[in-house]
Amino acid sequence: MKRRNTGPSPETVTLVLERDRWSCARCGRSVAGGERGRDWSIQHRIPRGMGGSRDERLNLPSNLLVLCGSGVTLCHGEVESHRELALVAGFLLYRAQEPAEVPVAASEGWVLLDDEGGRRAV
Repeated sequence: MKRRNTGPSPETVTLVLERDRWSCARCGRSVAGGERGRDWSIQHRIPRGMGGSRDERLNLPSNLLVLCGSGVTLCHGEVESHRELALVAGFLLYRAQEPAEVPVAASEGWVLLDDEGGRRAV
């Protein structure tokens, strides 16, 4: 059985990388030239859940961040292993929240993310 792709499109990943300046949104470390899944990954602020989801808003740019590391290393590992702190900082959200309306404590300060690949300070 072929695995169903429930992640963002390559175009959306590129948009998020450009928006986040090819750097980890949490610590600012450059991910340019790194390998996806090892050196950097895309964080879903509202998690997809085991097996993914058909909820299209989960793969919108406002719900996605670039984080250094994998789900168990560096910033991505920190977010996954300290979920309560990640919720306070906007790196994780509850399903009922709207990502474009919840700021995230990015490396340069609190920002709101939109679905066109923009970010603005709050």
